[in-house]
Amino acid sequence: MREYMTLAETLDLLHNYEIDCDELDVRKWIAEGEIEATENGEDFNITEPAVLSFLVDLSRVGTPYEKGISDKTKIVRLEEKVEELQKKIDKLKCELDFELGRLPF
Repeated sequence: MREYMTLAETLDLLHNYEIDCDELDVRKWIAEGEIEATENGEDFNITEPAVLSFLVDLSRVGTPYEKGISDKTKIVRLEEKVEELQKKIDKLKCELDFELGRLPF
């Protein structure tokens, strides 16, 4: 295995992870520092760990763990998640009560 991947190889790897993107997207992510890379003439040297780190960050978008969001946004998202989980707990309790033949009072 080579130490570095080219832009085309990086694009293939992202496609393997079902990321819908093209070469311009990858170049943009590199320019924005989302994917760490070094220029190599007209191409780039990109490591697999750099791409995997990008994928982790991408998977956290919209969650309390999204890179670069404020503490206030994190707290709001965590509160929303707690509320969502509480609703699931309440639903499961009702289902259990029904299964056990308990009537809600």
